[in-house]
Amino acid sequence: MRFPIPSTPQRRADALSVVSNPHPSHRPSLRLLAWATLKSERGQTVCQRRLQAQPVTQLKQVT
Repeated sequence: MRFPIPSTPQRRADALSVVSNPHPSHRPSLRLLAWATLKSERGQTVCQRRLQAQPVTQLKQVT
């Protein structure tokens, strides 16, 4: 069952900012939510079972 969430330009801009420019302060769950938001904006689906099967890894900052 799909529940449509109304799209707003601010939501899209925030998600794009998180995905395209990740910071160490961004948690993996925030990046995942932003990625899922952008996919749903494009009309694509996100499979929760596949997401739950994959471990969330921390991104290492390269200095």
